[in-house]
Amino acid sequence: MKANSMSRILLAVVLSISLIVTGCSAQWISVALADLPVLTQMALNIAALVASLQSGKQLTIAEALAIQNISAEASKDLTLLQALYNSYKTNPSADTLQKIEGLIQDTNQSLPALLQAAHISDPALSARITAAVNLILTSVSSFASLIPPSQSATAKTARQNMVIPRPGDLKRQWNQQVCAPSGNAALDAALSERVLL
Repeated sequence: MKANSMSRILLAVVLSISLIVTGCSAQWISVALADLPVLTQMALNIAALVASLQSGKQLTIAEALAIQNISAEASKDLTLLQALYNSYKTNPSADTLQKIEGLIQDTNQSLPALLQAAHISDPALSARITAAVNLILTSVSSFASLIPPSQSATAKTARQNMVIPRPGDLKRQWNQQVCAPSGNAALDAALSERVLL
């Protein structure tokens, strides 16, 4: 009788753990897949902003190229990240999970490096491009916090402190941080075209 009771308890524990792991797994993928299209639109808007400003002669060729490189890198990384998340959702594997984590690390290194190398002379434009890149990086880092945790205590603590934005929150933050009036008429006109609805 005692053995039967112990096996029921063990079975209940195993089922609870599997439900928790499955639930967490589905949640983190769903959050990432919901946010990635908004982030990709943000990256594309950076390039579109360059096109608007170039027509008004607000940028040097070097600045425009540097900003377009930031946009292209962010778009490429986000598209690949979405493909990896979709792949993991249909066929979860440690290899795909490792690729996701590696891509997040690469993105967190490459975008700041491109931003630093851009040398944007207009302070208002520089602040807006920096805000756009930081929004993308913060969101991508929040995805990393959702990945099923390792057994490390520091990873668990970092995950507990991370706030995960929703698509509507991302759009609101973009509009407030990137598209709000700057006082520069040409920049404000270009930014007004990049508001996310």
